[in-house]
Amino acid sequence: MVLIFGYSKLAAEIASKLQEEQYEFAIIEPIGAIRQFAIKDNYTTNIYDFECYDDKELLSLGINTDAIEIIFCVHNEFNRNLFVTLSARSLNKELRIMTLANDLNEEKKLHLAGATVCINPSETTGLRIFRQLDKPISLSIMDGILYGHSGLLVKEILILENSILDGKYSKELVELKQFNLLLLGIQDKELSHEFTFSSRGINHKLDAGDIIVILGREKEIVEFEEFLIKTQK
Repeated sequence: MVLIFGYSKLAAEIASKLQEEQYEFAIIEPIGAIRQFAIKDNYTTNIYDFECYDDKELLSLGINTDAIEIIFCVHNEFNRNLFVTLSARSLNKELRIMTLANDLNEEKKLHLAGATVCINPSETTGLRIFRQLDKPISLSIMDGILYGHSGLLVKEILILENSILDGKYSKELVELKQFNLLLLGIQDKELSHEFTFSSRGINHKLDAGDIIVILGREKEIVEFEEFLIKTQK
């Protein structure tokens, strides 16, 4: 079965084509007003209101089994796509994940989060995607154009009082670039542990007790952690 997270214009094209080819699929749209558009389009499939903040929702759909061959994360909100991509990848290392990215920065983050393929709507449309797959649509053919998963890790790093990162701003973390790591977001201890996605563009000041969430490959993350230990003030 195919899962579609978010009911964007691209999602509507994908869903329409899947129904035309009599594919088994389900739509997930957490925003009620948008979900109504999917309902009105009268698909012969289930439409869920899951936020997907709780892994139990994705697990209830079989995300961790072979029953789900691919998930399209094509919500209009980037942060939602990023979160679901991270969750889906953590629950199923072999899952095909196709995501919506509006620019190269979003594409990089989604690939690091575990996306198999990123779709830029300014370059392609849902119909073109399916033309690339040939007819009839077949997940075995999809396998031929999708890359393998990224092998990333998501790591939480606690900022200590004597850390070289204490007092720095999020846009000044050249240390992450040095180790080819990506800042996903920050959990601020002074804001009731609120998580702020780095994609919001906020230049956040890091303080001892904050937690940064990074994405990268295991080797670079280990080297970064060793670097932080060696450079403690």
